Amino acid sequence: MCIHSVDTTGIFRISGKAVDILLLSADTAPAASGSLSLIVQLVAVLIWPLVVLVFVLTQRRVLMRLFSAIALLAESANRIKLWQVEIERNIDQEVDRAAKASQGDIAPKPDIPKQDVLAATRVGTLVTRLPDSPARAEILNSVKERMRRLADEYDNVRETMGAGQERTVAMNEIAAQMRTLAIAAKPWLAEFSNDEDSAGVRLCAITILQMAPDSRYLDWLGERFEHEHPFIFYQASIALMAAVQAFRSSRQRKLHTVITSALEKLKSFTGGIPDENSIAVLEQALKALGVSG
Repeated sequence: MCIHSVDTTGIFRISGKAVDILLLSADTAPAASGSLSLIVQLVAVLIWPLVVLVFVLTQRRVLMRLFSAIALLAESANRIKLWQVEIERNIDQEVDRAAKASQGDIAPKPDIPKQDVLAATRVGTLVTRLPDSPARAEILNSVKERMRRLADEYDNVRETMGAGQERTVAMNEIAAQMRTLAIAAKPWLAEFSNDEDSAGVRLCAITILQMAPDSRYLDWLGERFEHEHPFIFYQASIALMAAVQAFRSSRQRKLHTVITSALEKLKSFTGGIPDENSIAVLEQALKALGVSG
């Protein structure tokens, strides 16, 4: 048998007889390739759900433990947040009580009011007992921000209100609130004491030293009688009295020097009438040291 010719229609002619044979021409190749591509895509779409299903079926226990752990973490996070909110609410309540208590008694005294000491101790205990965690850091930061807001409030009162009893009452209220936060705010004592722009921020430092005396700041307290005004003179005098009670035996000579110098500055004050309340507190501090003026 001989193939004599093949025409363009795909018909073989063998010994004069025409035989039709289907030929895959170049035009049909793309269609086949496209079909193969669709099949591959379909397999790809189906394979991942199958893989996931197999994984879930074979690793159910692992997945259950994982989901349980995630649920516990979420529950713990919620508990921590509620606990943090509760602590901050307690702090706010202590600060509000201190503000109200200060309004009823503005008579100058050499000692820090007992209610302020108790409130500061409660707030300090709340904060210092917190475990080292992001929540603790947030609460400490909120204490710092509260102190700075009180400092701004003090500066505003000093700037906008005229001298007199009403202003003194307002400033006493702010100082009482600062004292409530003072023990918890002690980590920022250095920052507050170095602030040169705000008398309110320096008052924050003084109230910290009233509640938590630090012998390293005796000279700094003495310098307040050169650079501040009478209300801060008085608060610095209270802080020096607290220092006498804390360091009377160990730093007697230093305390005597600082307090004597402060008295001299007060008695020679040229910005107005010398503040008699501050002078009285410092003279009592010298007596408590066992040294007369």
